[in-house]
Amino acid sequence: MFTTCKPNRLMTNSFDYQEILNNWDVKLEQRKADFMEHLYNVYRPSSHTYTGLWERFCITEAGPIMRDRYFEMLEAAKQYEALQKQKN
Repeated sequence: MFTTCKPNRLMTNSFDYQEILNNWDVKLEQRKADFMEHLYNVYRPSSHTYTGLWERFCITEAGPIMRDRYFEMLEAAKQYEALQKQKN
């Protein structure tokens, strides 16, 4: 989903800009920018910067939802396995 660099380049803080450009997905990057703008408008940060908005969203909104979904999926898998055992 996100553009990444080769691991050895990441370690040296050196980026292969040609690789990034070759793999650039305009629609994806625009969607990320649009979502960040949405977060800015929702949270209205007192610092007037975008810094920390993604982390704040992950911790306060997406994190709890995904945690709950994880346990729902575990329970669904458990129920499915129990149903399969009953059929056999």
